[in-house]
Amino acid sequence: MTVKIGNRISVSDIVRVARDYEKVEVSREALDAVSRSRRSLEEIIHSGVKIYGVNTGLGDLYNVPVSPEDVAKYSLDMLNDHAVGVGDYAPEDWVRATMLVRAHQLSLGYSGIRELIIEQLVQFLNLGITPLVPRYGSVGASGDLAPLAHIALALMGRGAVKYQGRIMNSAEALKLAGLDELRLSYKEALSLINGISYSAALASLGIWDSYRLLRAALAVMALIIEASRAGTASLSVEANAVKLHRGENEVARVLSELLSGSGNVNRSGRVQDPYSIRCIPQVFGSVIDALEWALRNIINEVNSVSDNPIIIGNNVYSTCHFHGQYVALSTDLLNTSLSVIGNLIERQITQLLRKEINGISNYLANGPWRVGLMLTQYTAAALAARLRELAVPSTVQNIPTSGFQEDVNSMSANSAIKLHEINAVITQMVSLLAYVSYAVIKASDNCANCGKVTRSIYDTIGKYVDNVETHHEAIAKLSDSINELANFVSLSIII
Repeated sequence: MTVKIGNRISVSDIVRVARDYEKVEVSREALDAVSRSRRSLEEIIHSGVKIYGVNTGLGDLYNVPVSPEDVAKYSLDMLNDHAVGVGDYAPEDWVRATMLVRAHQLSLGYSGIRELIIEQLVQFLNLGITPLVPRYGSVGASGDLAPLAHIALALMGRGAVKYQGRIMNSAEALKLAGLDELRLSYKEALSLINGISYSAALASLGIWDSYRLLRAALAVMALIIEASRAGTASLSVEANAVKLHRGENEVARVLSELLSGSGNVNRSGRVQDPYSIRCIPQVFGSVIDALEWALRNIINEVNSVSDNPIIIGNNVYSTCHFHGQYVALSTDLLNTSLSVIGNLIERQITQLLRKEINGISNYLANGPWRVGLMLTQYTAAALAARLRELAVPSTVQNIPTSGFQEDVNSMSANSAIKLHEINAVITQMVSLLAYVSYAVIKASDNCANCGKVTRSIYDTIGKYVDNVETHHEAIAKLSDSINELANFVSLSIII
């Protein structure tokens, strides 16, 4: 299959190109729109209209007149000035996703650039040439200037790339691949960097991973209910239908289906279970709804024009279409929501280690000199605390740049980067929860009375943890089980 840009792409399209090396092509309609936009820009320039970044300076220098020829002549200098990224290099899938999103947004035909700019980005993707891009440096407004400048320089044969399994100069990679070094005309350097494509790309990959993690977590939470012999009244589809939250109702449906046929539930003798068990539909459901809201914003941003100025017909508009506020708010919400899930998981682990809940012993300890699984809660507490640290919103951390001109910045890239860090922590927390749930059930009836689906979830976990010598090894192995566990849960979100 091929991902076609210029119309509308999905998060799954981005994942397929970024991680599975799916080929990319530009629709004929998109190329026609790009050509029309370029002709319009040329006509407007000849009419003498002042156009930011085409016949003016940049940023706080927007009132300084410059000829379009000089803008083109100094494109390389301009990109070098902006390529001030720092830190470790971004993962390869982040950079590939960014190139795809930037090519797609430019192919919508409102930037006044030539077709060959988009074609060079597509060639890099299809041939597997990945620029080395430091992960930090964007403030999420005026575009993701620093990371996109590093990509733009690689298109011109500058900087370093990864190609054919090794790091090399971009010029060398272009020569090996049979590509020409890109030479930019006016407006093109600006269009390559004046979009929020890095933030949107990272957010897209992050939300894909979050969605997978949430489904895996929900599968494991069905085992919690088995292990704690909890009541199912709070999971009733009928009972939750009187609340109007879609996520809550979906979680109730999923858990009811997963627990179908269980002989363990409703046997604890407790009138009411602790909140971390009884309130899963409300807590988890709110996170599902938050994810869906964030997904809608992020995919709208991916499929939107992200540049400044933009060309519509024969008119030039100076806009803020390079601003990352929608991405920043969306990923900040996701970061907070996933931290709520982390807090829920830590409390569930704590409850499962109580004799009153597991019906066996405190911590599953089998002697005065053994602490059983006590330390799993310590680790969960450390991870939950880390999530709280990472969940501090990025978008409220505004620091103005470029004098008094660029005075409200979103910090969307920082927020999207944190989403990936939070996903990594949640992976470990789901693994911890799976391990503790499995251990409790194994110590009771080895899932003999589990429902058909929860028995399959239990067996899946067992493949990873049976016959290992240490808790650490078991939990580490379970981090590789996330995709299998996620497959037990189907949600109605199209991603």
